[in-house]
Amino acid sequence: MHVLGKVLASLVVLAAIGALLLTAKLVQVRNSWTAKTTAAKTKFADLQPKVDALEAKIDSLRNEIFRSRELWGTAYLSVETSKDDAATGSLTTNLGTDRGIRTGMLLHGFEVAADGTSIYRGSFLVGDVQNNGSKLKPNFRVSADDVKTWVPGNWRWRNAVPPGYQETFDRQLLSILKDEETMTARGLDLKGQKELLTKAENGLKQREAELVGGEGLAKTQSVEPEFRDGLVSAVQETEEERNKILLTVDGLRRAVRNIEADIERLQSENAALVGRLPEPASRRAVTQKR
Repeated sequence: MHVLGKVLASLVVLAAIGALLLTAKLVQVRNSWTAKTTAAKTKFADLQPKVDALEAKIDSLRNEIFRSRELWGTAYLSVETSKDDAATGSLTTNLGTDRGIRTGMLLHGFEVAADGTSIYRGSFLVGDVQNNGSKLKPNFRVSADDVKTWVPGNWRWRNAVPPGYQETFDRQLLSILKDEETMTARGLDLKGQKELLTKAENGLKQREAELVGGEGLAKTQSVEPEFRDGLVSAVQETEEERNKILLTVDGLRRAVRNIEADIERLQSENAALVGRLPEPASRRAVTQKR
């Protein structure tokens, strides 16, 4: 074989060996990138819920910031609040003109609990204002029972609330007022029913006294027995008197029958005795002539 052919054959063999090596390396690299891609996809799938949760939290925080800045107005935090008059629900706070408070201003009070939760207590109108304090009175109908549930402390106050929030509170307040009015009406009705029941019971006691006697009847002797001791007692006394009279009448009837029997017996005896008497002489002579 020509020398050039041998050289070319050697180069072809070397190229084939290099190609095999490069192909194996390529397959190894491809497998490595495939494994990395699969791992990245798996990690992305695992992190996707966390990303969604973080995005939702970011949206919630953005909405909270918007509500706090645009819908809730200015917030007055940790305001010392105490009850001034439990009957009217008026409050005393340390909000004054130094914090921009003025007479006639409408504020919304939130009672803050120890765990940080808050309870909306309603809207209040600012009355007397000083530099470092003010008095507020409820802008709604309040009851003494409601005021008892208010806990003095560091309340949170705002000069505005979202319209839907206030409407919800107003609907609940109207519902409570309707329930209170219904309860008051039913209480009055119950009071009237109790009065009627008392009158009926008194009337029943009077009727019972008229029947069987009692404290409601007069006790003077000039009053007829049925109006003094009761109709039943008077009837019983009358029946007893009637029974006595019947016994007396029965005794008299028996005595009359006995007397009639004695009379009949005496008449029979007299007739028998008359038959035993001797006849007169004149009557015997007349009888013989015949």
